[in-house]
Amino acid sequence: MLIAALLLGLLQAQLPPSQSVARVYEPSAPALAAKAPGAPDYGLQTTTRSGKILLTNLRFHPVTHKVQAQLYRFLGPAGMGPYRLGVQLQFHPQQQAPNNALHPIWYANYFAITSAQDGLPAKEAGLEGRWVIERIDGSNFGWDLGALIFHISNTPVINVDAAKLPIFGGPSRKTFRITMRKLDGPVGPGDGTLEPVQANSETQEWLNGRQTWRDLLILRSQQARFVPLPLDLAGRRIWVVRNPGEPSPDSSLMLEFWQEDPLTGSWDTGLVDLWPEPPDGLRPGRAIRIEDHWYRILGSGQDPVTGRLDRLELRPWEPDITALLGGATLAKDLGGLNAPPLQESIELLANESLVEWKTRTLPGLLAAQNLGPAEDLVIRVEKGVLALDLEAKGIRARLDVAARAETERKAQAELAAKTRQPAPQVQATPTTESERLADLLDQRKAILMAFLGSAKQSLPTLRR
Repeated sequence: MLIAALLLGLLQAQLPPSQSVARVYEPSAPALAAKAPGAPDYGLQTTTRSGKILLTNLRFHPVTHKVQAQLYRFLGPAGMGPYRLGVQLQFHPQQQAPNNALHPIWYANYFAITSAQDGLPAKEAGLEGRWVIERIDGSNFGWDLGALIFHISNTPVINVDAAKLPIFGGPSRKTFRITMRKLDGPVGPGDGTLEPVQANSETQEWLNGRQTWRDLLILRSQQARFVPLPLDLAGRRIWVVRNPGEPSPDSSLMLEFWQEDPLTGSWDTGLVDLWPEPPDGLRPGRAIRIEDHWYRILGSGQDPVTGRLDRLELRPWEPDITALLGGATLAKDLGGLNAPPLQESIELLANESLVEWKTRTLPGLLAAQNLGPAEDLVIRVEKGVLALDLEAKGIRARLDVAARAETERKAQAELAAKTRQPAPQVQATPTTESERLADLLDQRKAILMAFLGSAKQSLPTLRR
């Protein structure tokens, strides 16, 4: 069976404090960079022994804020040199040969020739049919098809160590010395495709260079959809960039907040925070956190052509005390962002706000109220206590169901392994809640109980 190797690599830079690598690189052709997932339209490219490499899709880890990107190798004419052999090649990986195999070479590693073009060097030399390539210029290139193609397309004369797959006797082997055909003109820079690859020792040196990441950030910031949006917030200027996360169709957009304009290239000192864009967008009323400070979105806008964020209006977050007294939770403020740490953070903020309100505002409110409003407050708080009690119990019940399902899955997997049977598919019960979230709602219930006690004490006096 003929297959081509495909390696997927996600890069996360591990950079020494002051190392700088003098590798030659340049901006890639936008037409080729646009073929990467997410159509980034930008990237840096360099040439290695195994081919031309593109670095693009610059982003930052949502937790550690470490810089990340994706590496791709150019395939097709744009990733090749000026010489052509005139064959279509595929890598045939080694397989387990049957005990009675007459010709084990059929099951070995080799590069198979799937077709040879008329009038080009391979066919003219007779390198076609059942001939397979074992080495070129003494190397098998680690059985990396892309590296082999890059080598032969940049070499005017090659020595091909080939074997002829046998039918009866053999195999026969021969070294073909072939003079390559040089192209008449240059190849279009966008004429090709991209293959994701992992970093190797050669490209890792490039990635360890701080100038690489600086230039990549500047290049990204010059693209229309990534132009930073300046924003005056809390007495200082920051910049916001709307950027995809992982280069995949279901990845969420991230808002990057910078204390330095990304156009300066300060990738390692300028970023101050990240925030995932809610599934329902940057709608007014949604809560957002920047450096441990919470804000509400008043309005936002984006360019209809590029998708660039071109307007974002924020104001400091203030609790809706009336809603919290009625037992409201703040999941809706996050707009569908269901990560437990985010939910826990904003619910903790709400609890702290209620504690402050209880001390600073509630005494004066109770002293100034008439009987009707005081009774309304008591009723509202009592209903809020009941709602929070049900919500906290519901969270714990869902967590318990999920834990039992996971225990059952593990038990059935262990049993299947012991009996050498396929593991049954146990339906998972996903939950985006946490025990700590339930604890925070229990805390809020206790705070409301304290409110309730104070409010009820004022009723007998008002009823006289």
